[in-house]
Amino acid sequence: MAMNEPSEREQEQPQEPGMELVPGLAHSAGFLINRSGRIIRERVTAALEPLSLTPQDLGILRILDARGPLSQHALSTTHSIDRTTMVHLIDGLERRDFVVRMRNTLDRRSHLVYLTPRGRKTLARAIKITQKVQDEFLAPLSGEEWESMRLSLIKLLSHNRL
Repeated sequence: MAMNEPSEREQEQPQEPGMELVPGLAHSAGFLINRSGRIIRERVTAALEPLSLTPQDLGILRILDARGPLSQHALSTTHSIDRTTMVHLIDGLERRDFVVRMRNTLDRRSHLVYLTPRGRKTLARAIKITQKVQDEFLAPLSGEEWESMRLSLIKLLSHNRL
C-alpha cells in the first residue's frame, strides 16, 4: 500500500459529523498537523485566559523556568519570535509582575529577563491547566500512541528546522 492511500480500515471508519475531510486531506501532513495545532491552541488560549496568559506568554515563562534568566534576544531565538514581538510580550509580562528585566552584569548593553515569584506561581497553575487540556485532547490515544506521535513530531522538527 502506498503511503498516501487510505487503508481499508480508514475507508470504512465513519467520521464524526462536522469532521468530514475532503478526499486527500486525511493524508495531508500539513493539514492534519495544522488542524490539530489550531484546535489545541484555541483550547489552551481559552483555558489560560483567567490567568491573563497567552500560549506565547506561557512559552516564555516555561523557557525562563527551564533555562534561567535570558536576554530578550536569546528568548526570541529560543521561542522563534521576532524581537519586536518579544519586547511587546515581555512588556506585558512585566506589567503583570510575571517577569522582571535586570541589567546584564556581563554585558551592560543588554538586560536579562527573570521570572518573579508571582510568575513562578502563575506558571505552576498554567502548567496544570494546560496539562488537563492536553490530556483531554489526547484522550483518544493510548499512552504508547501519544509517545510514538510525540517522538515522531520531535524527529520531524529536528530534521526540518527553519
